[in-house]
Amino acid sequence: MIMADSKPSSPAPIAIIGGGLAGLTLSIGLSHNNIPHQIYESAGAFAEIGAGIALGPNSVKALQLLDPAINDGFKKCVTYNDGVETDEFGSSLGPKSAEWLDMRIGMRDGFNDLITTVTHKGSSIPGRACFHRARFLDELLKLIPPSTAQFGKALRSIKPAEDQEENLVLHFADSTTATASAVIACDGIKSVVRRSLLEEYPGHPALRPQSTGEFAYRAMFTKERFVSLTKGRLSPGKGTLFCGDHGYIVMYPVEKGAFMNMVAIKHEPRPSESNANHSQYFTPSVKEEANWVQPVTTETVIADFANWGEPIQALLSEIQRPERWALFDHLPAPTYVKGKVVIMGDAAHASTPHQGQGAGMAFEDSFVLSGVLGKVLGPSREGAEASASTVNAKIEACFRAYDAVRRPRTQKLCKTSREMGEMIEYVAPEFGDDLAKIKDNLDQRMDWIWDVDLPAEVQRAIDIANGILQDTTKCR
Repeated sequence: MIMADSKPSSPAPIAIIGGGLAGLTLSIGLSHNNIPHQIYESAGAFAEIGAGIALGPNSVKALQLLDPAINDGFKKCVTYNDGVETDEFGSSLGPKSAEWLDMRIGMRDGFNDLITTVTHKGSSIPGRACFHRARFLDELLKLIPPSTAQFGKALRSIKPAEDQEENLVLHFADSTTATASAVIACDGIKSVVRRSLLEEYPGHPALRPQSTGEFAYRAMFTKERFVSLTKGRLSPGKGTLFCGDHGYIVMYPVEKGAFMNMVAIKHEPRPSESNANHSQYFTPSVKEEANWVQPVTTETVIADFANWGEPIQALLSEIQRPERWALFDHLPAPTYVKGKVVIMGDAAHASTPHQGQGAGMAFEDSFVLSGVLGKVLGPSREGAEASASTVNAKIEACFRAYDAVRRPRTQKLCKTSREMGEMIEYVAPEFGDDLAKIKDNLDQRMDWIWDVDLPAEVQRAIDIANGILQDTTKCR
């Protein structure tokens, strides 16, 4: 059990709930700003679900700004599209550095025809950076002191402490407790803290994740195996997304090009739409979390992508132990904060993967939240002149400012991500399979995501927090 320091000048650390990519990058950001904190992870060790992860320019910039020390691990793990190189500052070199994805036709009729190449020209950062999740997590862990994390700590509740410092007590499933000055929850799409934070909104649709009516298959191939299966018809050197009827398939190189990561997304037709060519309808209950993953046969995988190009079917037929991963996201929550408890990453705004921004939004969260806390709390947090009430007021102001800055952007991301999925799956009524309309949309839809001024977002949060504190002082 961790108890708060008995000296008023040394408040209890901030608690981070969850040790995934969101929790680790937040920890690095808080450490960079000299803010004491402790990570509580429910698993027995740090781990990431899934294999590949692709980042856009905004996500890479957030990592660079969090702490320059991240850059060394980033360089070891990152895989760019073929022909892209960078200088020592991470600025891109090469004529194709701005490319994000080739968007191509996935169906048998017109297979592999180019729809458009989505590019980014708003900065010198390459348009696409890809990783193996586990490798990147290992690099981040090098920046986390072992004493910062405790494992096997599944949070059950948060309650006020019976002291004069207005601390919080965390109660874990193993019957232990810990004291914290504040709680930042990075506990994922199934967040316990999210439900607790929104308990004053009973029945609100944002309380639990919502099914999108889609599921994913995942696979990883060596470069050699990929080339062999596709008979050299598909490029193993860059990110490519194949659009099609009720689904799409994205693939990209990781591990410096040694492997190709592939994700196949299927949009399930409703039961009324089903016919002999469709597989059995699969939409697990949001409350039956154990059933979010469903083992299937190879024949089912192939049936889900009937009438797609031969190279696609060759890859799908080689998925080992195929499983469907149901996709869920969050509807807009009325708030991300309640007092000195705040949610971020997937706990706040889990999105579909269609715009490649799930992890990226968490990295932005980490930068903004650690930045505003670092500036507003400042060195005085540990000073004798900083009373507990002053520190608490500053933390609450920072959390409210973070909410004001991040909630509109991240909730817009969730909405537009769903919309993009429907468009490239040919199920959006306003687009259908009209490739000219889809191209026009794709050529501009990512700009608002990529071209964000993150330092300005931090400064905006700082200004909001300081304004809240000034208003509080005037009211006394």
